Amino acid sequence: MSSHPDIDPETQLRAVAILRTPPDTVADAEEADRALRPLEKVLPATQEGPLRATILSNLGLLRLARFRHSSDPADLDQAIAHLAEASTGLLAHGSPPALSATIPNLISALHTRAEVTGNTDDLDAAIAWGRSSVVHLPARLTQRAAALASLSSALRVRYERSRYGQAEHEGDLTGAYEGDLTEAIELGHQAIADLPDDHPRLGSTLSNLGSAYLLAGRAEEAISLFERAVAQARAVRDTLGLARTLNNLAGSFLRAGRPAEATHTYEEALEAFRAIGDREGAERVANNLTVVRDLLAPPDTASPPETDDPPETAGPPETSDGNQASAARP
Repeated sequence: MSSHPDIDPETQLRAVAILRTPPDTVADAEEADRALRPLEKVLPATQEGPLRATILSNLGLLRLARFRHSSDPADLDQAIAHLAEASTGLLAHGSPPALSATIPNLISALHTRAEVTGNTDDLDAAIAWGRSSVVHLPARLTQRAAALASLSSALRVRYERSRYGQAEHEGDLTGAYEGDLTEAIELGHQAIADLPDDHPRLGSTLSNLGSAYLLAGRAEEAISLFERAVAQARAVRDTLGLARTLNNLAGSFLRAGRPAEATHTYEEALEAFRAIGDREGAERVANNLTVVRDLLAPPDTASPPETDDPPETAGPPETSDGNQASAARP
């Protein structure tokens, strides 16, 4: 990073340090701001090329991290703008493999905004970016697997929305995206095949593929994938991922006509959500557990369930879920 008269040496050194060791997580919005400031100062003085794309990519990740704490839509908008510019530069000029993480991060960010705003255009854009960019990433690269997983998740959600009429105010789109689910399953399998067994994203990728199989009415195959995802979450001590995946697995047991196993697994999920202090998640699982217990009760005492909620599906890499964002280094 060359010197610039408008940037003091301390800011330059701080920016270099952040790029060399990007923060994997930030504790709050203030910590994100401390990392954002030096990068935002050096960006205007940085010419087009891999270094600028690296700065933009990390700015996008930091804005995403800030959004998780602030819930400010402006942070999400800026994250997408930074990641889109970085991805454009990546595809136009090429860059180090580490920067390839920018592409799945952009897909996930667009997916997140679609979930927050309900704007289907963002979901369409995430899918378009994924389809056009993943072919440029080298096979067996973990960043390519991450892009495939993000694309698979976006396709599954778009199919689910079209199938269950969430686009009812825009006209009848039923059947418009019938191929999305098949493509989501195919890409999910490709992503899993390319991810090493110890990769932190493997569990969420397995869970997303399980959700796709459940949508396809293939509950037993979904169970197998969710069981693998549960084992992965335990192995890497992903407590939130474990709670969510147990809930998914329980729902799959219920769909497969195995209510006793569903009950036991919902009980495990409830305990897992309570252990991490997630009251909303615990309440959701408790409601599901009540429904299953009513189904198992003797006919003269059972009451009809008030809800038949589908299992919770793993959303976009939280940069959560589930989709875990990856930092770009120079």
